[in-house]
Amino acid sequence: MESVNNKTIEKAPLKDRMTVYIGVLIILIVSWGYIIGMGWNMGTLPFVENSSMQMDMSQSMSMDNKKTGILDTILMWMPPSQGEWMLKDFLLLFIMWSVMMIAMMTPSILPMVMLFTALNANKKRDNQPSASSLILLLGYLISWVLFSLVITFPQYGMHKAGLLNPMMEPTHAYLASAVLILAGIYQFTPFKDACLSVCQSPLSFLMNNWKDGNFGAFLIGYKHGFYCIGCCWFLMMTLFALGVMNILWVVVLTLFVMFEKLSYRFPLLFRYSTGAIFIVWGTMLIL
Repeated sequence: MESVNNKTIEKAPLKDRMTVYIGVLIILIVSWGYIIGMGWNMGTLPFVENSSMQMDMSQSMSMDNKKTGILDTILMWMPPSQGEWMLKDFLLLFIMWSVMMIAMMTPSILPMVMLFTALNANKKRDNQPSASSLILLLGYLISWVLFSLVITFPQYGMHKAGLLNPMMEPTHAYLASAVLILAGIYQFTPFKDACLSVCQSPLSFLMNNWKDGNFGAFLIGYKHGFYCIGCCWFLMMTLFALGVMNILWVVVLTLFVMFEKLSYRFPLLFRYSTGAIFIVWGTMLIL
């Protein structure tokens, strides 16, 4: 149990905890279902040999039937290999990044959401204003949706410059190398350290940024989300080095972010060692 001002923070009631767990589970099922579905259609699922064939079959069936539902359009989208991008392409790319960020970043915020749930339960017992934990989660995810909007434009530029192919993989080893080396260097920077420290101290963050009510909960999550972006944005950029829809790397990054936030006992060892690995990895790509 945590404590604040020598007062023990008791666990939230089972009903409150289950509400959060069910909400998070629904978010993860939908978002990861999208990622797996798109990976299946693009042939990027690990250990699945015929996913690209399935993509061709589903595309041909769709064309034969001359009708494509919204879900099919979203799951089967690929960047145009020729011609100009349409507004639809920008929108679908933005949706792709948004859902990916929601899927990847939701697990790492769960400890803070559960702590917020416990704090609110204690406030209810003391007849103080409380708020919904899912509203805090919404604020956090909105910040990552805004990040997704921003990162949509550099990806468009990379496609137009021929640095990414329609499978959203780098066409030049120098691009992959540069991204990995820069991601490694970023692990050593004071800015990374400052943002990661906030992400590793959810109780301190909540105490210093507490605001009552649901709107206050939204602002807490929203603000915390930007610290997490400051911590993880270059890790997300490594998707440009290894394939934006490289599902195996998406899973690895998701686990990496979770463990990095939990590595508060050995913060420098974990951060510096992974930074060194990225630098060596990027260097080896061009040797």
